[in-house]
Amino acid sequence: LARSLSSLVFSSSRKGPLIIEDVSVVIPFPRIVRTANLSVNVGTVIYDEAGKVAKWTIGKLDEQKRPQLTGTMLLEGTKKPESNAPLVLTWKIPLASVSGLSVSGLSLTGEMYKPYKGVRNICKSGRYQVRCG
Repeated sequence: LARSLSSLVFSSSRKGPLIIEDVSVVIPFPRIVRTANLSVNVGTVIYDEAGKVAKWTIGKLDEQKRPQLTGTMLLEGTKKPESNAPLVLTWKIPLASVSGLSVSGLSLTGEMYKPYKGVRNICKSGRYQVRCG
């Protein structure tokens, strides 16, 4: 049984709009924050008082509605926060290839059936950090 990739093609043009899914933002808060009251217009937000972290799950981005988070914090004492920890963003874009590489052909020998060239791409974000000043 031999399998080979007959060709790999670079295509810079994408057909149709990009759909960005599973968007989430993790927001760490300083230790001096006693509690936070947060609200969002898209998705859900959960604030963990013990870990001083909020997780905002946005889901699928919609061009018509911009995600917005608002809220208030109750601080202990009058000290300023010691530092601004970075936000962590994650998302995925189905059927997209950041590199622009796509499979144009598949060669399979030693099999009785003819395989369908079905290759699906997915772009995952990894862990992006946004530093706030």
